[in-house]
Amino acid sequence: MKKALTWLTTLMKTVFYTIAVYPVFVLKNIGYHLRSPSVLLYATMFFFLDRITKLMIVNNSHKLPIDVINNFFTITFVKNPGVAFGWFPDWRLPPILMALAMILIISYYSLKLPEEERITRWALALLVGGAVGNLYDRVVYGFVVDFFLFHFGSFDFPVFNIADVIIDLGVFMLFIDIFFLSEEDNEEDILSEASIV
Repeated sequence: MKKALTWLTTLMKTVFYTIAVYPVFVLKNIGYHLRSPSVLLYATMFFFLDRITKLMIVNNSHKLPIDVINNFFTITFVKNPGVAFGWFPDWRLPPILMALAMILIISYYSLKLPEEERITRWALALLVGGAVGNLYDRVVYGFVVDFFLFHFGSFDFPVFNIADVIIDLGVFMLFIDIFFLSEEDNEEDILSEASIV
C-alpha cells in the first residue's frame, strides 16, 4: 500500500511538472518549433482548435442554424455518423480503425522525419490533428459534429467542420511537397554533388 502511494505521488508530481514546465519550454524555444515544427505538438494544437469550435456548436445548437451570408454560407449543427461528407452512415468501427491506423503510422513516421522537412512536418501535423479531432467525436458521441454549410444556388455543399479543413489542407501541402518541392530539392542535391565532383 505504501509503495503504491509513493508511486502515485511520484506520478502526480511528474504530471504536474510536465504540465507546468512544458509550455514554458515551448515558448522559450518557439523559434525552433516554428523553423522545424514538432508534428505531435502542432497536431495537439490543431486538435484543440477543432474541439473548441465543436464545443461552441454543440453548446449553442439550440440557436442554430444561423445564416452568415444569405443564400451562401450557414452555420448549422449536423450529426454525421458516416465518413467524409456523410457517406456510409452505417459504418461505425471501420472509420475508427482507419483513423487510428493513420494516426499511428503518421506519428511513427514523423519521429524519423529530418528537421529540414518543414512542409512535410506541417502537413503531417495537420493530418494527425484533424484525424484525432474527428476520431474523438466518433468515440465520444458516436457521430462527427459538422457545422459549415455552403450553398451554391440550389446545390448545398456537404456539411463539414474545422477538422475536415485541417485534413484537406494537410493533404494539399503534402501533395505540393511531394510533387513539386521534392523535385527541386533533388535537383539542388544533384547540382551540389556535381559541383563537388
